[in-house]
Amino acid sequence: MPHFEGGLEDPLMRLSIFGAGAHGRAVADLVTEEGRHTVLAFSDADPALRAQKVLGVPVLGDDEDLVVAFRQAAFDGALTGVGNTALGARRHIFGLLRTAGIPSPVVVHPRAAVSASALVGAGTVVFAGSVIGARAVVGANVVCYSGSIVEHDASLEDHVYLSPGVVLSGNVTIREGAFVGAGAVVVPGIEIGRDAVVAAGAVVTRNVPPAATVAGIPARVR
Repeated sequence: MPHFEGGLEDPLMRLSIFGAGAHGRAVADLVTEEGRHTVLAFSDADPALRAQKVLGVPVLGDDEDLVVAFRQAAFDGALTGVGNTALGARRHIFGLLRTAGIPSPVVVHPRAAVSASALVGAGTVVFAGSVIGARAVVGANVVCYSGSIVEHDASLEDHVYLSPGVVLSGNVTIREGAFVGAGAVVVPGIEIGRDAVVAAGAVVTRNVPPAATVAGIPARVR
């Protein structure tokens, strides 16, 4: 069985999802489909969202309300439900959860495949059809969207975002906070720098510098 930090070995959790937008709702659906945990609430700074329920559950206020609710034992853990990596929102929210001592489980769709020798960090979500291969190391608060492939011996640092259909070949390294667009392919041995952006459909055959944006076949810095 793969090693999940704060994940499948732990008791079932009643969760809040920080972010009630499109990505947050997708994470909530994933939690429901996995069937191990329960979503009791969302948390979002948008006052308009707080006036309604999302997917049938209430929306708390901002980060302070989230921490207060956790300390009042209203729920057991939380996940990042914000998909925006470019502004560092995911990194900020996960840091808030860690500082407040709020656990974040790993959530893996039953139709995803994770190698027994893989390591997966806390708060990472793995959607349907995704594959994490042998000896891959996936950091905390990572998104592996539907059909993404992380092949053998790949290394993903914290807060990486893989869009649907991404293919990371063996021995690829993705540094913290990088974003890889839908259908992009990264060939073996390549490194994607911290906070870099790989455009949808790109084929990456060279290392990508930190904070750079690359696109095309082969991918080049814009």
